[in-house]
Amino acid sequence: MGTLAAATLDRVTAQVPPSDPEDMHSRPGHLIRRAQQVHGYLWTAMVSKDVTPTQFSAITVIAARPGTDQIALSRESGLDTSTTGAVIQRLIQRGWVAVDRDPKDMRRKLLSLTPEGQRVFDEVAVRAASMTDRMVESLELGERAQLVSLLARLVAHGETLREAGDEAPTA
Repeated sequence: MGTLAAATLDRVTAQVPPSDPEDMHSRPGHLIRRAQQVHGYLWTAMVSKDVTPTQFSAITVIAARPGTDQIALSRESGLDTSTTGAVIQRLIQRGWVAVDRDPKDMRRKLLSLTPEGQRVFDEVAVRAASMTDRMVESLELGERAQLVSLLARLVAHGETLREAGDEAPTA
């Protein structure tokens, strides 16, 4: 473990008080934001300058569940419905997603990948997997699993708070 990482871990485990301006590098929110920046850099460098991570998330869900609708796509990908709608429109414009009406409910739009969308998905999925491996290569296999487990717990808790309408405490 690097010196900065060890020092950060020491501060986090010591439970630095929130009022202590000593070091933002002990704050999980800051580290999550920085990890997202690293992910963004690696995505652009290794995966695609044309397909965003959000677009890839959408085409991944559609590839796994052809005929899904916008609401299910939104729920599965963790995107709000307005963002999902805008992403779908961009994917349709690029010729990667086709829309069909549900014969049982003509208001419902069913989404599927076009042959070009499938080609893009297949190509980007391989590079995204390589990028993910590169991003976590400094972690041992058990640590990788632990990282995913902890992030999943944070996301699930955040979703529970959001659904309950909890607001952040004010200072």
